[in-house]
Parts: sequence; structure tokens; C-alpha cells
Amino acid sequence: MAEQAKYEGLLDSLPDSILCHILSFLPTRDAVRTSVLTPRWRHLFTSSISKLDFKDCLPELGVPEERSESFKKFVERLLFSPKLQRLECFRMHDLWVVEDDFLSVYNWLSAALWRGVKELDVNLFEAELWQFPTLLFTCSSLVTLKLDIHGGELEVPTNVCLSNLRALHLSSMKFADDCSFLRLISGCPVLEVLVLFGCFINGASELNIHGLSLKRLVLDFWNLVYENDFDWLFVIDAPSLVYFEYFCRVGRGYALRNMESLEKADITIFNFNDVDRERRAALLRGICSVQVLHLSIVDDDAPLLRTPLDPVLAFNNLVELQCKNPPDVTWLVEFLHRAPNLKTLILDLADADGVLEPVPEQVPSCLLYHLKEISIVSFKRDTHMFKLVSYFLNHASVLEKVAIIEYHEKTILFTKEIEEL
Repeated sequence: MAEQAKYEGLLDSLPDSILCHILSFLPTRDAVRTSVLTPRWRHLFTSSISKLDFKDCLPELGVPEERSESFKKFVERLLFSPKLQRLECFRMHDLWVVEDDFLSVYNWLSAALWRGVKELDVNLFEAELWQFPTLLFTCSSLVTLKLDIHGGELEVPTNVCLSNLRALHLSSMKFADDCSFLRLISGCPVLEVLVLFGCFINGASELNIHGLSLKRLVLDFWNLVYENDFDWLFVIDAPSLVYFEYFCRVGRGYALRNMESLEKADITIFNFNDVDRERRAALLRGICSVQVLHLSIVDDDAPLLRTPLDPVLAFNNLVELQCKNPPDVTWLVEFLHRAPNLKTLILDLADADGVLEPVPEQVPSCLLYHLKEISIVSFKRDTHMFKLVSYFLNHASVLEKVAIIEYHEKTILFTKEIEEL
């Protein structure tokens, strides 16, 4: 006890500024708990907090109403306290928000925006009737905005001005129309990161994204993969873009302009008919300046219907290719012909049964002069795959490293016996 009292005395001897600095590193709940230590600590945490992180704090079904009201009043006192000097981040993730809580949450977000919050992260479930404060769209302090409102529609006002917003993450959001989305993006002049995950735009025929400062763009429309009437035209103009991720079925068309700065692309495309295969060429043309490409092709039709690559397609800057489920080996080798400077090739052949023959005789120049590393994932010990391995080993003149990961995730290296096949 004496030793414990000694350390408690040392802690109490520290000035408020040091204690506030220490508290700033604690999670919100732990920082709040320190208020019961002594009268001095009662409001000390309020001066120290710069990040408010409330995760699953709203009551679930069956929690007493008094406890719910107590928590709401606590948050309001905290946000409106004059001792709360600055607010860097306000984060709220709650799956059980109900309509009765909407007004409280609305007031909390309004207070955070009014205090000049820099990062706002809101994740709510079953919030169809939810509306955001108007200040959200004109808050000059916002640098990062993450919204995940399951079932909610984002009503974008006419005037949007997020002059310092650099990162925008939207998940499971609905837009009334494409004009609403365009107003939002146009109101973010310095945006560098845009992530759209599982979003939906009512009545949209085009997705227009223009950003001079945009560096990272993620378009993950997993929710639209099996929509038969999906027919979007993607128009993207981003001269500073260095990373591009696309996960969706093939759109009606792609106008990808000024993508010369692109360094890495992660593309998963779903083909469902011959028209899709013709359109995917436009997507590949738009990213042909990329240096690292992860390409996954999901096709539900027979491989006999594959169409050849665009004859003018060239990936002259490509040094690393990771390809999952290539349509067939002819397509793969043809692709390698379009990447003369390729140094690293990673193949995932999990669903490549029966599409690895015949192996073309013409050898891409990258195999002869540049390819140094080959990895084959989901390797199966059948004749087709051994022939593919032999093709690479016989023609990759400057190869330095080869690795095989079997279908059951057991990693082996090439042996002399395999090389001689």
C-alpha cells in the first residue's frame, strides 16, 4: 500500500499540462474513467481529449432507458464544455442506432463540426431516415470524412464547400441522382483520396470524377456485380492519380484521361457476356501507364468465347503483374507481349482448370530480357500446369527466383526435376 501511495503521489505531483498529454493517448472510455480518481481529475480529461471515439455506445434492445439518457447527457456535456479546447477526431460506430436517437446524434455531429473537427467517422446501421447537418457540407476544418450509413440516402445541398477535405470514404451510401454525387465531389477542390464502397446512385448512367489533386481512387461496387441493368459510363480525369482500384462488372464504357502518373492498379472485373469482354479493353487502355498491376478476371462463360487483347494495348511501364484466373494461356502470353519490361510475374491459378493449353511458341521479350521473379499460386500437380512451368523455365533467360504455392497452401521451390520436365 505504501508503495502504491508513493506512485500515486508522484502522478499527482505532475502539472496539468503533462497529465493532459498522457490522457490524450488513452481511448475515450479509459480517459473518462480517470474522472473518478480525485476532484482534480474530474474535469481534467475534458481538457486533454482531442479524439472522441464512441463505438457501440448507444443502447441495444433491453438496456434501461435511464442508462441511455445518462450516456446522451454525458456526451452533450462533453461536447459543449468550454474546457474542450480542440477536437481532432470524432468517431461513432454503432449498429443499434434507432430513430429515437437521431436527434441526439445529429446534435453531437453538429457540435463536433462547430468545434472544428478535422476527422469525422460515422458508421450507423438501419438509418434510412437519417439526415446529416447542413454544416457537414461547408465545414472548412474537415480533412478526413468517413461515412457509412447502411440504408441511408445522402442528401447533398446545392452549395458544397469542403475546402480542406483531403480524404473522403463513403460506404453503403445512396445518392438521389448523379448530380448529387457530382456536387459533392466538385465541392472538394483539394481531395486526394476517394473511396466508394458498396454505394448506389439512383438513375445514374455516368460516374464522373474529376480531381486535379486526387491521388488514390477506390471504386468497389460489389453490390452492383449481379445487377443486370448496370450500364454506367465511367469518366475519370485525375492527372495526379497514383493508385486506382476497381471492383465491379464491366461498365458501358470508360473514359480514363490523364492517368500517366498511375503507379499501381488493382482491377477485378466481372464478365458475363461478349459485350463485356469488348468493353473491358477500354478499361485496360485507360490504365496502361501503370507500373504494378493486380488483375483478376471473373467470367461465368466457357473459355472458348474469349476475345483477344486490343492490338494497340501496351504496358511499357509495367514491372509487376499479379494475375488471378487468366482466361487462358494464350491470352496470358499475349498480355506478356504487351509488357516488354516486366520483372515480376505472380499467377493465381485457383480456377484455371483446362485453360492452360496450348502453350504458344512465340516468346515475349520480357521473358528473354527482364523477368527475374515468377510465383505461381494455387498450383495443382497436373500436366497442364507442369507444361506452363516448363514454358517459363525454358524461356526466362534472366530468371533469379521461382516459387510455387500449392493449392493447399504448401510452399515449395522449383527443383531440378521440375525444371527438366
